[in-house]
Amino acid sequence: MSKYLMNKLIHYVNMNESAEDEYTSNPRAFVEQWEKTQKLKFTPEEREALATKDYGKLYALGAHPFTLWSFTEAVWVHEIPREELVKDYKEKAAKAGYPNFKT
Repeated sequence: MSKYLMNKLIHYVNMNESAEDEYTSNPRAFVEQWEKTQKLKFTPEEREALATKDYGKLYALGAHPFTLWSFTEAVWVHEIPREELVKDYKEKAAKAGYPNFKT
């Protein structure tokens, strides 16, 4: 598992508006292309969670909750009302409990 790489991509999308736009328009292609530029590789589970914008799974896999929330809000806010997104994020995080955030 490469929590470091997963968090690195999340941070990159958070901090780079053009990356956010590219990711939002085609998450799977973005993840595949971005991973090719990295020495480390995602596990299949991490890759799929990133490709499907599955913030519940990303949280359960150990994505940092603060950067994950910013990422989630940025890539989902145009599709789901914010109040609904907050509620769903909290519910999914609660189901996962307190994951191991060690890289």
